Amino acid sequence: MDFLASPFGVVLILAIVAIAAFTFQPTKYVGIWQKVAECYETERRPASVVFRDEDVAFGLYEFTKIDAALDDEGFWMVYTGPDPRKAPPCTLIPWDCIRFRADKGSKHNFQVRLKKPVDFFVSPELGGAMQRRSLQMPPGVK
Repeated sequence: MDFLASPFGVVLILAIVAIAAFTFQPTKYVGIWQKVAECYETERRPASVVFRDEDVAFGLYEFTKIDAALDDEGFWMVYTGPDPRKAPPCTLIPWDCIRFRADKGSKHNFQVRLKKPVDFFVSPELGGAMQRRSLQMPPGVK
């Protein structure tokens, strides 16, 4: 223990911590968003955003703010939350990869297809529009 208290030990510990800090690469996105990004992240943007500043929750704990758009391609989520490392800048989930589950009080519950399906929750306004939009899709597209 005397070695760690010596000036050389202190410098050695600081060097190890500095090397670790500079070489540490955090994951690009956090939690479920990482899985969603692997399948649905896109560099494109929707033509127009209809639902601004929406709350979306993936799983039980991952809440964030998005701007949402719905079109023939699917459900667009443009991340507007405070920490850009939490979620991909833009995702496009095709309609055939989204399934309506239920109304859960003040939220609509949907499921996105991943290796293991994940539930997500949106506001009743956005959820209702998503339900109507998915029902309008031709059978071959859905």
